[in-house]
Amino acid sequence: MHKIFSILLMLPMLINAQSKKSFLITGSIKSIPENAQVILLGFNGTDTLATTSVQQGVFILKGSVENTDARIILFPSLQRRMVLFMGNDTVNIVGTSENDISITGSLTNLDYEEFLYDIKPINDYVSFYRNQMMSATSQGLHDSAVIELNTAYNIYQNAIDRFIERKKNSPVAALLLAYSYDTDPNRDVLLLEKRYNQLGDVALQSQFAKNLANVIKEDKVGAVGTQSIDFSQTDTAGKTVSLSQFKGKYVLIDFWASWCRPCRMENPNVVAAYNKYKAKNFTVLGVSLDAEKPNWLQAIHADNLTWTHVSDLKQFQNTVAELYHVKEIPQNILVDPNGKIVARNLRGDALMQKLDEILQ
Repeated sequence: MHKIFSILLMLPMLINAQSKKSFLITGSIKSIPENAQVILLGFNGTDTLATTSVQQGVFILKGSVENTDARIILFPSLQRRMVLFMGNDTVNIVGTSENDISITGSLTNLDYEEFLYDIKPINDYVSFYRNQMMSATSQGLHDSAVIELNTAYNIYQNAIDRFIERKKNSPVAALLLAYSYDTDPNRDVLLLEKRYNQLGDVALQSQFAKNLANVIKEDKVGAVGTQSIDFSQTDTAGKTVSLSQFKGKYVLIDFWASWCRPCRMENPNVVAAYNKYKAKNFTVLGVSLDAEKPNWLQAIHADNLTWTHVSDLKQFQNTVAELYHVKEIPQNILVDPNGKIVARNLRGDALMQKLDEILQ
């Protein structure tokens, strides 16, 4: 084969080898002793991406990664670790100690620093005022804390939206969504989904975005604002009953069991709501997590639960409970006449207040 022709055949391979991206991390942290090991891990802490040791006060980590994401640099001699957002970047780390470090070379890590120093502290204020509200010893202190909480919460939510708008391609945007959802008692999955859908391709490749996709899929089931999922199960007489049979009514799907003391204590509230509104387009559909039919029937009679009841007598393996991800009881889901979920877990006076609001 002609030499020039053989070189041409090899050229694509040479180009691919030369174009393959890699990362280079150089670091000098004075508190790390000479010859100490330094390890770059995936964020899960199990995948080793590179390892080296300190030589003449400097460590160098080399390798390649498939995407830009959070990684961990481990300093075993100090029993410390640090988070670094990076892809195939050239990163420089300098500092006097592991607590006094400057990182350059990764724009994504600058996004992470913005999250740490500008956005997360706002949520700290939200948490502070939420605790103040919950621990208030007077109505005046409670009302004052509520005002501060609402102000801080609105500022925080606006900061999240602005960050995502500016940094939609950054994996840190996905981290922010995960963090904000985990720390918010409201856990509005529809808002999370709306924000998630704004993320760009680079952000969507991150581990945080992939985890978020699973969380959204899981938490949307039975969430307020979503459509209920139809189901069928047998009633106390063995007749098949479906949720769709009640379309056109407000239906409270009530998960309970005869052996569940909190459920039995809650039953009088459900009875009162049912008796008040059963003639006004409202009903209850009880889903029992019992195992023994006689106990189930006895509890229905003893507590005067005169609405429709279904069960497959499989306790927490009840197919309806599994469908709606019910892992503890009592729980309930309020469905409107069109099958949309409008409320969930209405306990005590909250059930009657909600029905007063929508049915009076």
